Amino acid sequence: MEGKGAVIGKKAPDFALPDQNGGNMPLAAILAKGPALLVFYPGDFTVVCTRQLCNYRDNMEEFSKFGVQVVGLSANSVAEHALFAKKYEFPFPLLSDIGNKVAKSYGCSSWMMLGGQSRAVFIVNAKGIVLYRYVEPTALTARSANELVGIIQDLRTNKLL
Repeated sequence: MEGKGAVIGKKAPDFALPDQNGGNMPLAAILAKGPALLVFYPGDFTVVCTRQLCNYRDNMEEFSKFGVQVVGLSANSVAEHALFAKKYEFPFPLLSDIGNKVAKSYGCSSWMMLGGQSRAVFIVNAKGIVLYRYVEPTALTARSANELVGIIQDLRTNKLL
């Protein structure tokens, strides 16, 4: 399941999860606003996850140029997400995937993480089709905002997004 590449034509697994404010956020509601970058990450307040999400926060204008929403998902609780989002002023929702059920449905649970969630990104168009996926080979690496914006730009150029 590790590696990158297009998964054009594959429907994104559906979900509805609570966000850091306790509201319910179904995938359909996210995609009703446009395409999404789903960011699966191992945990709030960890060094690599914090750096990754802050990089995305600092580049929100670039994602917004393409109408792409950023959504973080991890097994942390709603309360932990609320503290994390407030401390780092994330302008995007953090969804609580207790038990990693959604992560598993997207194929980003790992034996290296002892069945826990691997770091992964998915670009899903507004029709709910996965156009790109990358599951990190280790918990210490993450795709940069610049790399993802380049991929989004290529998808737009090819009229896929």
